[in-house]
Amino acid sequence: MGWLIDLDEETVFVYRPKQETEVFDELNALLPVPSFASELQLTVGDLFAWLLE
Repeated sequence: MGWLIDLDEETVFVYRPKQETEVFDELNALLPVPSFASELQLTVGDLFAWLLE
């Protein structure tokens, strides 16, 4: 799994093996995380608030 983060558009593209790319651009959307981080609850808004501090 990989994330491509577009700061200008505040969009996260999520790449997973053998799956279509998912686009997350709503601030309250919960981002998918790998199984080892399953306890992490991170929304698009949380991510960009942290990155743009």
